Amino acid sequence: MHKKIKAITFDLDDTFWDVKPVIINAEMKTRKLIEGSIGALEWGSWEDFKLMREKLIIEDASYEFDVGKLRKKLLLMKIQERVSDQEAANELLEKAFQLFFQERNKVEFFPYVLDEIEKLSQIYELGCLTNGNADIEMIGISKFFKFNISSKDVSANKPSENHFCKARELLGVSKDEILHIGDHKINDMLGAISYGVEAFWFNPN
Repeated sequence: MHKKIKAITFDLDDTFWDVKPVIINAEMKTRKLIEGSIGALEWGSWEDFKLMREKLIIEDASYEFDVGKLRKKLLLMKIQERVSDQEAANELLEKAFQLFFQERNKVEFFPYVLDEIEKLSQIYELGCLTNGNADIEMIGISKFFKFNISSKDVSANKPSENHFCKARELLGVSKDEILHIGDHKINDMLGAISYGVEAFWFNPN
């Protein structure tokens, strides 16, 4: 590795683990809990979700970078199709989101990931930069990292420079002393390079 590198930042979803089956499992269990309380619902397609997300972002820009807030809003909208009492709706929402978040953080690491980050943590300062809301404390890897910066923390999604700027601030090093590793060519590679730090593309395929 480049001799000047003192710190490494990592993306999480699809860099340390395959996120798609994790989210599908969390979504299915959440829907089952809700429907067990209020009956079957029509959840719509992926296209329906994207259209609703776009509408919500127009109303409140924070929905673009706060995925937890967005999911809570979408779940509440479905619950309110059957539940008119606001207190009851909010109670079910909290149970549903708590389940979703718990399941969302049950991940299966790609081979060698845990061994490698443990080794790297003994040599470099490590940090996480995510557009999602994975909780490294719940997942059990927080001991290896100095920080985990989410889009909510910096009010923006990668490839915006906000994640990288905040990471540099927390690490206390110069741009040429940071290496960023991630799977996404735009969010991770373009974002890192545009900010001025070295980038290494992880291809899970």
